[in-house]
Amino acid sequence: MPVYNAELSIKKAIESCLVQTYTNIEIVVLDNGSSDASNDVLNSIKDLRLRLIKTDENLGIAAGRNHLLKEAKGEFIAWLDADDDMLKDRIEKQVAYFSKHPELDILGTWIYVEQTQIKKAPLSHPEISAALWFKNCLYQPSIMSRNFYLGENIFYNVSYANTLEDYELWYRLRNKKTFGNLDAALTHYKLSSGKDLEDKKAKGNFETNLNRLWSIKWQEILKPIAEKDKLIFQNFLYKNEVLESIETTSILKTLDAIEKQFKDKTYSRICKFHRLRVWRNTNAYGKLKNMHLLLNIFQYTSMSKLNLR
Repeated sequence: MPVYNAELSIKKAIESCLVQTYTNIEIVVLDNGSSDASNDVLNSIKDLRLRLIKTDENLGIAAGRNHLLKEAKGEFIAWLDADDDMLKDRIEKQVAYFSKHPELDILGTWIYVEQTQIKKAPLSHPEISAALWFKNCLYQPSIMSRNFYLGENIFYNVSYANTLEDYELWYRLRNKKTFGNLDAALTHYKLSSGKDLEDKKAKGNFETNLNRLWSIKWQEILKPIAEKDKLIFQNFLYKNEVLESIETTSILKTLDAIEKQFKDKTYSRICKFHRLRVWRNTNAYGKLKNMHLLLNIFQYTSMSKLNLR
C-alpha cells in the first residue's frame, strides 16, 4: 500500500487488511514522503503483520509501487490504495482462485464505487486483453498477482509517475501474462470527481500520459488513421457527448479499421458495442442516417457479457 497524505483514510484501509479471513499476510506500507500525520497514524497501529517503510520525499506513485514490489516477500502481491478499503474475504477469494487456475498471473475483481454502485469488467484473459486496447479494465486497488516482478525485472514505468502507471503496465503485459477478473466486487474504491479529479489529472500529467499510451496503441493499427480521427475516437471512448455528423463518420471508420486489423471475435464484439454507443450519442439526423447501426443490438446479449461499463 503506497501512502501519501492520507491521514483521514489510512486507518480504515489498514483495518480492512487486518480483518481479512485469510490471515497469512504481510502488510507492507510505504509512507511516500507524506507531509501530514499519516506516519503518526500508521505508527499507532500495532500489529506484527504491518511493516512500515518511509521515504523523506515523495517518489511519485509509480516509483513508490516499484519500491514496494522490491520489498514484497510473499508468493502473491495484493494491492490496496490508502483511500480505499476491501471486503474481509477479498484475499481469501483471490488466493483460492489462483489455486484453481495455475495459468493465471494477474487477477483483479469488480469494485464498488460510491459505496454501493458496482463497476464491472471483463472476466477472461481474451476479453481483458482485447478490452485493454480500448480502456483500462483492471482496477489497481483490486489487483493480486504472482510475485514475478523482481525476478523478471518487470516494474511500473516511472516516467508515468502519478497517472496511468497501472494502465501502461497492464497494456505492456497483456500479451506476456495471463489476466483474469473475479465477478464479485471486493474493494471499495474512492472515486475522485469535480475539481478534485481535474486537479489530480493536471498534477499527474494525465492528458500527456494518455496520449503517450495511445501513441503506442495506434501503432498496432496498420491502416493509416489521420491524427484528427485518432483524437475524435479517443474523446469518444472517454466521454458521452452528442456527436456531430463528421464525428460519427470518423468514429465508424476507425471502428472498421480496428475490427479489420485484429480479426478477433472479442474485438468485433467490442466494436459492435461502440457502434451502438455511436448511434445513441449521435444527433437526430445521425440517428436517422445510421439506423443500420441498430442491427448490432441483435448481439447485445453477447456483448453485455463483456461487462464493458
